[in-house]
Amino acid sequence: MKHMATTETGLLHLLKLALCIAVMIVCALDSTESTVFINFHQAPPEQSRISTAVFQYSAEFPDGSNACKNNSCHISCELDGRTLRSCPADIIVFKNLTVNHKHSFLLNVSTRNGERNSSSYSWFIDTTPPTATIFSEQNYTSAGNIIIDVTFSEACTGLGGFKCANSSNCDVILNGPAYLHASSLRIIKPNIKYRLDLTVSLKSLRGRILVRMADNFCTDKAGNSFTRTNSSSLIIHFDRRPVLVDLWMPVPSYVMEINGVPRTVLATNKMGDLKICLDFSIPIGNSTEEVLNSLHVNSDNVLPVLIGNHGNRNFFFELRNASKAETITVKLESGLVGRTGNPVSQAASLTILYDSTKPEVRLSTSSPNLTKASDMKVIVGFTKPVFGFEASMVQVEGGKVIRFKEFSRALYSLTVLAVAQNVVSITIPAGKVHDISGNQNLASNLLEVKHYSTPAISMALYSFVTSGVIATSLTAAALSLSTANLGSYTHSCTRRY
Repeated sequence: MKHMATTETGLLHLLKLALCIAVMIVCALDSTESTVFINFHQAPPEQSRISTAVFQYSAEFPDGSNACKNNSCHISCELDGRTLRSCPADIIVFKNLTVNHKHSFLLNVSTRNGERNSSSYSWFIDTTPPTATIFSEQNYTSAGNIIIDVTFSEACTGLGGFKCANSSNCDVILNGPAYLHASSLRIIKPNIKYRLDLTVSLKSLRGRILVRMADNFCTDKAGNSFTRTNSSSLIIHFDRRPVLVDLWMPVPSYVMEINGVPRTVLATNKMGDLKICLDFSIPIGNSTEEVLNSLHVNSDNVLPVLIGNHGNRNFFFELRNASKAETITVKLESGLVGRTGNPVSQAASLTILYDSTKPEVRLSTSSPNLTKASDMKVIVGFTKPVFGFEASMVQVEGGKVIRFKEFSRALYSLTVLAVAQNVVSITIPAGKVHDISGNQNLASNLLEVKHYSTPAISMALYSFVTSGVIATSLTAAALSLSTANLGSYTHSCTRRY
């Protein structure tokens, strides 16, 4: 144990001795280096906009005497880490340096007596001019007060920096029916971000305001003058009018009298017409999904699908899965908002008739299949109302239409006059009329009635036979009478004798 303690004590003394020697060497080195001082008499500013740099320097002893008198020093230098082939004794000029880049210059001086020192200098060449971005969350608004933010790309404090004393002396310039509140100027981040309020004139219902920065009112540390960019101006649109919407569908319209009242009816038989169009007076602030969710269709089977959106102002939807015949009602629920913040006015709901089935027609008559009556009453019944039905559309063989009457657009009566002793056939061909949706009619059933009449010779024969029968009857009557009288006479004679 005693031996181990002695060993540890020896090591500790050895470490102390080594530390003292190291300190003495460092002090000696410092003493040697500190005997020569390097002074930069001229150098570029730490932030410069010029690609040329001039360095003027000298080496001196502590007493102020020239350490490199009569070129008695060895001087070397580096630029951006690269050693130069030659380095003058007092001044060096660099040209065409890389702009918007950091540079460094290192100078090494050694005297004949072995004294030496080095000094480095760093600077940044900045040729990018400062600018500012004007931003507002109320680019489209109906509000009377608007908040704008001015954010500089870098500190721009030269020439007095950014200032806004009043609406007429402010580095933010307005064009339009509005004015700035200079007292509202707030510093969000020193020399970088500011906030201002502006008020829109109540005399204007709608319009726009141009907000822009002034030019050349400040400089950055490198001396670059402020320059406007596209982001240095902002157009604010204000509109206090209500937001209107037109809900419509590209479906043909017809005017019909329903219970004596003229009404416009929308009807189609084309699936391609089943499109919902929404035209807003200004772009809205809602997403396409929100607009779709605001559309309500009365049928669960009919689904609106987006097929177009033009600038959030015109939306187009397509209805799918409609049955062959269906009345579809489309309604736009409230809740949409224009991008100015005003709610969208209520739109009238839309009702259309979609029908792709063709109307059928049935002919019937009260006349028997065989009749000698020359006039025949015919009823024409369509399965639904049709348009444009006329007597000329009825095809008649063996007769002609002499009377036509309309009870409704689905029910008509005809009087057909037979013109020959033959079969009278009546039919309505397909495609003669159409329903309100544009579907043309199917062909009707064929109605046939056999018509007959008594000819003249038959009437003469009938008269002759009738006369003969009458004459024979009279003769028979006379003969019967004579026979009776004769019988009575014979009987009398017999009784007498």
